[in-house]
Amino acid sequence: MFMKRNEMIQGGVVSIAMASLLGVTAAAAGDGAPESHVLGFQDSKTGVFHALTAVVPDATVSPTTGTVHVTFNIKLVTTFAKGTVLGCTASVSGTSVNTTTGTDNYYEETATDSVAISGTTATCTAVIPYSWLLAAASSTTVDSFSGTYSVTASATAATPGAVTRNSYSNLFSATKIPASGTTSSYTVNVTL
Repeated sequence: MFMKRNEMIQGGVVSIAMASLLGVTAAAAGDGAPESHVLGFQDSKTGVFHALTAVVPDATVSPTTGTVHVTFNIKLVTTFAKGTVLGCTASVSGTSVNTTTGTDNYYEETATDSVAISGTTATCTAVIPYSWLLAAASSTTVDSFSGTYSVTASATAATPGAVTRNSYSNLFSATKIPASGTTSSYTVNVTL
């Protein structure tokens, strides 16, 4: 097999480039120095590199715990198909933000209870235990604590003429998360 001179030169250049690359890689890998990376950005106008500073989250001694207990009293005025089930859902969210350090903690918890429709009233209960690590309390910490609820009536099987209904709204909204160990109870009256 004969090669043209041009092909031999190109092959030789590629071989030399690969050997150089492998030599540099082997030398860098074998020098034993640990790699160090700095996260940041380079200003495109000035060319100056700006390293990002690490923000350490606020430390808390222990999590804030509690329970939200929601009782649903449901009045049924809609005619539902046999086998329709009510789903009662409550969601709770807590946010704690330290406006000085910029650290924030956000949590959301949800619980659902279900009950078969029988008669013209129904009751179900959603219990939400929570355990949250919050920003340390200070004059620059802003908290919020809120909840929503939803009640859904849906047939368990595809039944012609089956009616599905849903009702949802805010449950509560506060600027403070309850003290650790607190049980917060709410009652929702819904008509479907």
